[in-house]
Amino acid sequence: MNKIKIAFCDFPGLFNPTKIQSLLRQRFDIEVTNEDPDYVIYSIFGHEFIKYENAVRIFFVGENVRPDFNLCDYAFTYDWLTFGDRHFRAPNFVLYDQYLDICARQYSQIESIQAKSKFCNFIYTNNQGHPIRDLLFWKLSEYKQVDAAGAHLNNIPQIGLAYTGDWSADKIEFQKHYKFTIACENSSSPGYTTEKLIHALCADTIPIYWGDPEVGQVFNTDRFIDLNSLSLAEAVHRVREIDSNDALFMEIVSRPFFKDKVTPYALSHQAILAKFEQIFSQPKASAFRRNFYFWGKKYEHRRREEIRAHEIVNKD
Repeated sequence: MNKIKIAFCDFPGLFNPTKIQSLLRQRFDIEVTNEDPDYVIYSIFGHEFIKYENAVRIFFVGENVRPDFNLCDYAFTYDWLTFGDRHFRAPNFVLYDQYLDICARQYSQIESIQAKSKFCNFIYTNNQGHPIRDLLFWKLSEYKQVDAAGAHLNNIPQIGLAYTGDWSADKIEFQKHYKFTIACENSSSPGYTTEKLIHALCADTIPIYWGDPEVGQVFNTDRFIDLNSLSLAEAVHRVREIDSNDALFMEIVSRPFFKDKVTPYALSHQAILAKFEQIFSQPKASAFRRNFYFWGKKYEHRRREEIRAHEIVNKD
């Protein structure tokens, strides 16, 4: 296969592009370039992708946003969406080393409750998420201190900033000392599971989870406290019950991570690479899927004008 010229844009930092590039290089000879790329892989943190009119556009996002197939040819998202050959389910956690870790070991590795010297942690920067996670923080804080090591609701020294360096490794080392982790998503949508749950499992804590109502299609909901099926009061009661019973904690934390003890192939790096193989193996002219004619052309023109107006307003 010839060298594949790819641009990356509209990501919040280098973490995702670096991870995607590393993954692609396992199978493909890629050249990262902004000069006349054949493909552009982009996210939602900007509008630079729109300038690549002659590139096959691949939307790759970990946020709770659905793809606009009028603008992209293919999309990798958290969604269970089926749309011909144009969509592939790839929640953001598949790019994390911690996901590979829990896939490899399947169970937590805790020999003694003594390894968990602290109660519960809460690590967030974003203060605009669903109010349930702040409510959970305050309700649990009425029982014992919940250590908030992020910028939001911070009450102890902060750990490293997200998406900078090997930030997730530092986060895991911090979480390993805790029995529980508040692992609530920013919002809720079927399939929208992020690294929050994976990090908590990798740190061998019990996640207190809210977000994806279908999280049980992949993960073992008996391994964590699932607010999708409990009220806030019931969840707090369950935390207190487990916290006061070391044998119960050890029993729960020893349960398998995945539903039916099966790591899903569909979320493996091999499956993701197979999808890219499908995209890249076509002649470029055959790989386009978006509509270039009539309403497709009108739609893209309209979006370009909206983006231009947005940029002018922000510049002023």
